[in-house]
Amino acid sequence: KALEIDPTDSHAWNNLGASLTPTETATVGTVKYTQQECYLKALEIDPTSVHAWNNLGASLTPMETATVGTGKYTKQECYLKALEIDPTSVHAWNNLGASLTPPDTVMVGTVKYTRQECHAKALAIDPTNLHTWYKLGVSLTPTETAMVGTVKYT
Repeated sequence: KALEIDPTDSHAWNNLGASLTPTETATVGTVKYTQQECYLKALEIDPTSVHAWNNLGASLTPMETATVGTGKYTKQECYLKALEIDPTSVHAWNNLGASLTPPDTVMVGTVKYTRQECHAKALAIDPTNLHTWYKLGVSLTPTETAMVGTVKYT
């Protein structure tokens, strides 16, 4: 209904995409949209939408790309774009970390991060985020540790 009232509402497009599973579609007017198409529509309207960049990344498979404007973006590049816009996005840090497979690292600006360091960065922003604690925990092998602030976790 929100998009019938204002089809240029990027938040409504992002929220519609978030309400869909990867195989579902939603009809707006007479056109059917997939989850990814909703995120792309949100970014077409507002290319600075951190939530839409993060959600688009989460909707992509590791080998898939999405075209936004004139650029093609991988899953990780969507998270990096979200972090370029808002370096304090806990969800983008968390998802970026989850997208890495050891020994992979990723450059954010001029700093190289492992998956555990991405999760630790998210926890430095919001130490109460239970989802991030879970992601950090499952990312560790029995012999690995992670530093969050000055505390070492196993």
